[in-house]
Parts: sequence; C-alpha cells; structure tokens
Amino acid sequence: FHHKLPLLLEHGLKEVLAFGEAATWEQRCKDGSFLARFEAQKEQLLRGYRNAYLRPGDHAADIRRLMLMPHKQDPRERAKALESIDVKVLAAFAQELIPKLRAEVLFSGNATVADAEELVASLPSSLREAPGGQPLDPGSLPRHPPAPTAVVPRGPPTLWVEDSPDTGNKNVALEMHWQLEATSEHRPKVVMDLFEAVMSEPLFDVLRTKQQIGYVASCGMRYTQGVLGFSVWLLSSKLGPAEIARRVEAFLVDFRQKLLDMPAEDLERHVASLAAQKLEPDRTLSSVQEGAFGELQERKRVFDRPLREALELATVGREDLLRILDSFIARCAADRRLLVVASIGGQAKAKRASELEAFQKDYPGAKVVSSQAEF
Repeated sequence: FHHKLPLLLEHGLKEVLAFGEAATWEQRCKDGSFLARFEAQKEQLLRGYRNAYLRPGDHAADIRRLMLMPHKQDPRERAKALESIDVKVLAAFAQELIPKLRAEVLFSGNATVADAEELVASLPSSLREAPGGQPLDPGSLPRHPPAPTAVVPRGPPTLWVEDSPDTGNKNVALEMHWQLEATSEHRPKVVMDLFEAVMSEPLFDVLRTKQQIGYVASCGMRYTQGVLGFSVWLLSSKLGPAEIARRVEAFLVDFRQKLLDMPAEDLERHVASLAAQKLEPDRTLSSVQEGAFGELQERKRVFDRPLREALELATVGREDLLRILDSFIARCAADRRLLVVASIGGQAKAKRASELEAFQKDYPGAKVVSSQAEF
C-alpha cells in the first residue's frame, strides 16, 4: 500500500546493506537454515547453467551473443566457477561489494513529485546519497562500465557450428545474424522494426509453410549494446544447417522483388499497424515501471520513446527497406557482416564436420571459429 512504501524501502535497503557486515555473516554462517538455503540456491543456479543449452535454438542464440558481447560468459564456464564457491567465499565477496554499491530507486504510479520528496525525507540520513535530501548532480551518478560490442568482419561470413549438449535431440538450429551499424537514434531502429514486420510473414510462408523446413522460421531486429542487427533463425529435423542457409539466401533474393512489387497501400498498412503497437498505452503499473527503469539503467531517460518512434515511422518508406537489404543483408551487399551459428542435436541427421565443409564450399573464404576468444 502507498503509506507502507517508506517502511518497505527502508527495511529492504537495510537488509541489503547488512550483507556487507562481517557480524551478519558470522551469525548466518552458524545458522543451519541459512546454510541449507545457500546450498539449495547454489544447486538451482548450477542446474540452470548446466541445462542452458539443452535446446538447440537456445544454444545457437547464445553462441551469437557470445560472439557479439566479449564480456558475456558461457553458462558452462559459470557452472565450473560456481562449483568452487562456498559460503565463506560468498561472504568475503559480499563484504567487498556491498559497501561500494549505490542504489537508484524509481518511484512511479499514482504519485506526485511532492510524494517522492516526502519519501526521501522519511528515510534515515544513512540511507540517502545526500544526507539532507538535496537534488543530486546528474554528473555525479555512477556510470556503467563500458560494454563493447565485437565488430563482425565485412565480407565472407564467420561460422560457428557446435554439437548440442542434448544427445537425444533430432533438431538442428541455425541463426544467421547481420550486423548493421551503431546508433542511438530512433529512426534507424524503426526502419529495422518495419523491415522485420514486412519480412516476417513471407519468411514463414515460404520456409515454414511451403518448403516445410521445420518447426520454426522467424526473423527479428536485434539491438546489441547500441549496435543494430538483424537475424533469421530456423529449427529443423529434416535439413542440415548449410542447406537451410542456402534456402534463406534464395529467399532473400525473392524477398527483394516482393518488396519492389508491394503495393504502396500494403506498406502503409504495415507502418500504421507498427505505429499503433508503439502507441498502445501501458495497461499495468509494472509495465510503466519496467519501461521507465530501463531508461534509467541505460542512462537514456527518454521516457516518451514509443511516441518518438511512432513519429519517426511516418518518415520511413520503401527506399529505406531496400537500402537495408542492398547495403547490409543481400549476398552482394558491400557492407555485409554476417555471423552464421548452428547447434546440431545429437540425433540429428547432420554432422558437424560435413556441415562445416558444406558451409565453406558455399561461402569461400568464410572463417570458422569454435570459441569466443578465437572469434
């Protein structure tokens, strides 16, 4: 309830801060119920890490993330690291970490600025950044450490094909990811949103319905730490990854002609539908909170982003979609930066060695990697 928020916030912050105190850990290390909870949560985490790649689709998607995000860790490596951690190691880590933390609190909902100021004033001075509750200089706020995104080489694709840990799975999963450009502007993002909207239906119709490649045939815009990209991903028990990639390349040729032939009113309907989705109001307080807090996390503070993107959509036309296709995605594109990742189930017809051979034949000069460091 509204009147309980100050008390809840105060107790929550104090509980977190207590994890940085040696006396708290000394007491908890003697508490049988706490130690049992520690072991149970550790086991739950280990199980999650070890099972993260049981589905080839999840496996392939995470390989793409590992390639693009140098700081990302393989869940299997996380599991190895976690195995050696006991409660004493966690206690030492927490006592180093907690005193360095600074908390940001987002207060939203049916409240006013005066309500927020009153909430801050009600907290003990020890829990405030400024003891007197004075406004903070935005420049003094903590900054996120840099999170670089790897640059995909231009030209022949980079290939990572791996056997799935699920030895009983009959499927193969393929993701083809085209890296585009770094941007923080609204327009490039909505161009890619529209590109996805226009491609999704024909991609599914051709590869899933007509060719019956497999269970999944989807596409989508990616935004990886400030860098735009686009992916097509498929799941199949009938074809190997190399053949699926051939079908995708053939589809892209036909899709360009479809884009050229699309009646103007059809494209306008896509634009209107996408704009309507962006202007759909939030229905719950949690969705409002999620959107606003995301802006704070990224230090963007663009709280009317959906409106701005909807307005930008009015300026996007067919020529923008063709530019994306011809500049970045088509096989002959001058700035094509393509990753091809695949996960092969243990019972799939395809085999890693033969698939890599087929890929290298289809893409002369392609680079094969098998680890994040190697990429």
